[in-house]
Amino acid sequence: MSPRPPGPRQPVIVVAGESGNDRGVLKKLIPALYGGECPRIEEIRDEIKLAAAINQLSPRVEVIKKRALAKAKDCGAELVGVVVHADLDAVADQQYDRVRGRVTAQLRAGLPCHSALALAAVEMEAWLMQFPDAFPKVNRGWAMRPQDCGRDLGLLTNPKEHLQKHLGKPVYRESHSPKIMDEAVRHGHVSARPSGNNRSFRDFADELAGWGQGR
Repeated sequence: MSPRPPGPRQPVIVVAGESGNDRGVLKKLIPALYGGECPRIEEIRDEIKLAAAINQLSPRVEVIKKRALAKAKDCGAELVGVVVHADLDAVADQQYDRVRGRVTAQLRAGLPCHSALALAAVEMEAWLMQFPDAFPKVNRGWAMRPQDCGRDLGLLTNPKEHLQKHLGKPVYRESHSPKIMDEAVRHGHVSARPSGNNRSFRDFADELAGWGQGR
């Protein structure tokens, strides 16, 4: 009897980025934004910075490609998408447009699968602030100020320091960020157009949604 041909490999999305906390946030966020059944999500644990290396992107994208393919192979899976996080460390202005356009083009040219750029303006904390109801679910003493709930968070220059100053006790730490996103997702606060306002988040959500449309 001839051996049975191998079945189709399971799809996998690989997350790369600057820190384990930021990757942890994305691993919670991607399934909430993904249209339909989300593939398995794995991560490249090495620190990979893109926004600060805009003039030397090709070597870094090649590193992401090799490591993402290796991760998929190790999992016995098919690589269907790569999500790359970077903190812009600047507000969402014309510089943001330039950096996002260049990095996105390089990812699309260099990767053998869908790609989405989570280019957070200024930092991932500004994305978290779009979901104010998630903070007290992590720590009861936390509450975002009402004036922060309606502002353009992509123009907030120091969101991490802002949370540390105004959120309450205990003091916010980066290690809290995956827990906050987990609570936002579990309680149904996350969508492509949340009540909070951050253009860089919307751009990421739109790019991820485009995977099913051949973009």
